[in-house]
Amino acid sequence: MRAAEPAARPLTGLLALSLALAAPPAAFAAAEPDACALVRESMRAPAKISYVGQLETVRFASNRANATIVKIEHLAPSSTRRWFVAPDSLYGDYIITRGPASYEFDAKNSQVTVSRNPVFADQVTTDAIFDQVMANYKCVMSGYDSVAGHATVSVVLLNKYTGERTLRVWLDRQTHLVLKREEYHANGAVASQMRFEELRYTKKLPAGIFATEAPPGYKQTKGHVYSKPTSDVDKAVREAGFKPFTPKDLPQGFALTSGSSTSVDGVRTLHLIYSDGLRTLSLFENATGAAADFGTLHPRTAHFEGHEAQYVEDGPTTLLTWKEHGLHFALVGDLLRTELIEIAKSVVP
Repeated sequence: MRAAEPAARPLTGLLALSLALAAPPAAFAAAEPDACALVRESMRAPAKISYVGQLETVRFASNRANATIVKIEHLAPSSTRRWFVAPDSLYGDYIITRGPASYEFDAKNSQVTVSRNPVFADQVTTDAIFDQVMANYKCVMSGYDSVAGHATVSVVLLNKYTGERTLRVWLDRQTHLVLKREEYHANGAVASQMRFEELRYTKKLPAGIFATEAPPGYKQTKGHVYSKPTSDVDKAVREAGFKPFTPKDLPQGFALTSGSSTSVDGVRTLHLIYSDGLRTLSLFENATGAAADFGTLHPRTAHFEGHEAQYVEDGPTTLLTWKEHGLHFALVGDLLRTELIEIAKSVVP
């Protein structure tokens, strides 16, 4: 261990470090990087980069903020283990994803729930999303910083139609991994923030970390098995078994990208997915009368055009449900409640 230096020396060093982080390194200054190219590389990074670290996520709602802290191990291209450190209600629980499969281990109830989502392992989908982002958003360089001890460059994505800031990401200058991410509401408020508090790159991860066998005494249950959305929306509509309705009024840049018709708890449900690349909007509808599952969240009541609706807000995501013309509808999106209500008004004229 080095001997302590005079007080002035550390202060001088900190000042020099802060100035260095505020200015681009020589390599960046010589040729300012393409902000959109950096975004593309950030989307591909998890399939190439292995690491361990601690990740904090905060989701802001209108009257509260929910934070989670997880220890995370990721082995490229598609194996990840997240172990919850906080809040207390989740302490000890962990989630393992391997390709499209997800295993949620509930330590308090000795239960593991297995789900599948084919989109998680689809690079073609990732590339298509990037193309849609480029069609609707402008990438702007936004400075240099340090996150979890790693030098970063940040990029802001501005909505081309409204000029509003939707997303800001801080990317490792070397690996392009997203080390910090902020999502914003249309009014400019921060909707959610994700940040690495610790991060170390390594490929030396024991295979046992990603073991998916249920521990002794655990009960294994089947979670939701998502059908791979198809661009053949007409086929999904035909398979729904009822005449569906779709919104006539969507925010600029949003388009119907895919759909599926599946049984959720025995109820035939049509799921239509709209997106502008960054934000997504899902419309669920069924003719059986199945109510939405709000989980642990407590719904509030809203009214529009003679309808009584229920909604919950969780960070950038809002869920709005209502009944109309014998159908049950649910809109879920990274949008404000007021925006979802305007869309809901246009679903059934």
